[in-house]
Amino acid sequence: MKIEEGTIVGINDNGLADVKVGRHSDCMACGACDGAQNIVVQALNPVGAEVGQHVKFEMRETNIVIGAFVCFVMPLLVAAAGVFIGHWIALSQGLNEINLEIAGGIIGFLLGAVGVKLFDRSLSNDANAKPKIVEVLVR
Repeated sequence: MKIEEGTIVGINDNGLADVKVGRHSDCMACGACDGAQNIVVQALNPVGAEVGQHVKFEMRETNIVIGAFVCFVMPLLVAAAGVFIGHWIALSQGLNEINLEIAGGIIGFLLGAVGVKLFDRSLSNDANAKPKIVEVLVR
């Protein structure tokens, strides 16, 4: 488990807390965000922390690794599979190989992007995938 600290900036109707977190080395290395100095994370709030309190929360590191794989590697693998399928279809039908490989790659990449969106939706409904506030810090 990875432990982070942040400040609660809001409590949602569904019981999740919006925690403002300063960017750290993992965020700087990724660069996927818009470049803001802070990010806001939705976390489970079993300790009943309130707006303005500084809290510690934990994140499962496996979720970070799986998310990075699904977002960055999986679309490329599906695109490569599309290229091979386009090549195979072109050979079996006697068609232009390059055009079908390109089309297969584009279709594969689009399918991979849809897969990323579906994965994101499934994680948004999974309570085990969300960070969890474990302690309210006194300042």
